Amino acid sequence: MLSHKDNERVTRVGEGTPMGKLFRSYWLPAFLSEEVEAGGAPLPVKLLGERLVAYRNQEGKVGLLGEFCPHRGTSLTLGRNDECGLACIYHGWAFDTDGACTSMPSEPDHSRFRDKIKQKSYPVHEAGGLVWTYMGEPERMPAPPNLIWTSLPETHRMVAKVYQECNYLQIWENEIDYMHAAFAHLALNEQEMKEGALSTELGINPSHPLVTSHNPLLTVQETTYGFRNMFVGQADADNAFILEAPILMPSFAYTPRVAEEDHLFHAYVPIDDYTTWSYDVHFTLDRPLHHETQRERRGLWVDEQHRKIYNKSNNYKQDRELMKNGNFSGIIGISNQDHAVTESMGAIVDRSREHLGTSDVGVIALRRMVLKGIKRVEEGELPQGLDPDIPTERIYSEGVIAPKEIPWKEACPLKPEFVPHKAKRSGAVETR
Repeated sequence: MLSHKDNERVTRVGEGTPMGKLFRSYWLPAFLSEEVEAGGAPLPVKLLGERLVAYRNQEGKVGLLGEFCPHRGTSLTLGRNDECGLACIYHGWAFDTDGACTSMPSEPDHSRFRDKIKQKSYPVHEAGGLVWTYMGEPERMPAPPNLIWTSLPETHRMVAKVYQECNYLQIWENEIDYMHAAFAHLALNEQEMKEGALSTELGINPSHPLVTSHNPLLTVQETTYGFRNMFVGQADADNAFILEAPILMPSFAYTPRVAEEDHLFHAYVPIDDYTTWSYDVHFTLDRPLHHETQRERRGLWVDEQHRKIYNKSNNYKQDRELMKNGNFSGIIGISNQDHAVTESMGAIVDRSREHLGTSDVGVIALRRMVLKGIKRVEEGELPQGLDPDIPTERIYSEGVIAPKEIPWKEACPLKPEFVPHKAKRSGAVETR
């Protein structure tokens, strides 16, 4: 469990908070590229408790600005997207994508007042179907994100965004909790396999290694980008099944990949302390993605605001009859099952009241990593994962089957480029 003080430190993300400062050290997904079109309507954006507005100007360049006009405070989400930039409908003050005031028609022609006005703006970078932003100190801005999936063609990638009604951390913790898959995601009967997915909208097949492995080894291994979340279970009498899931700061994760499954990346970006944007990126490296298969696997249906149709207000459409012969949870869809268990905890779970067990090694490691990152920022150091020499484009999840007598670190070794400097001298660091 965490103390109440530490729980506050790792969950509060507003400007000036310890966790807020840590998040502002990284590039974060801000919205989907498709949500803004050239010359189209502005998009309200809220990140880390800040109310912002995004727009794509008539030339196609994206800007992310403070929401409220510096003149009288009218929201620029109502603004006109014209040749001058984003113009406030109240008095016509307009701002370009960098926040410079380009027009001030309410002032005399000879006035240079507009030269003194600068609207808050954050740098943006488009990659992988997302618009990313950096909200930290300009002089400490790292290189834009370069992940294995960001340069893939759209045929090999599917990006989805969904609103979650809880703090980012309990969603991220659920991501690294291997043991919940054998319960929350369990399908009670074998399902037809579809290319690219070993599970369907009902959940994970009962023959899946995450379900059949009894008393698996759950452990983590520190890396330069965060840590590897490891699962070592029984494949058969002679072989072990080894799953690896890279966990990246500040709130990213690759889902463990089994056999021929498609790859899956998650980013959990705080809207504020109590709500989160979850981004799911399904991708393949060597063939087109089966988009419809992955939509079925997720089991999420959302409205135009990316909010779930099955949600807290209707108990996620939980079906007690489905529990008898369909799946363990009575809820359709793996992603919907995850949302149900994390949102039902409340907006911010009180971790001082928990009773953690041996299967929570990943959760414990995650919290330690986040607290370590907060401390580094407070001491003026670079937090984990921002070393420019880390080849982030080589990070992805892997799964292997190996003879039981081979240690898992040999069967699924950490790539040399991700071994922490201290471990290069004395062997990889492992936390049990």
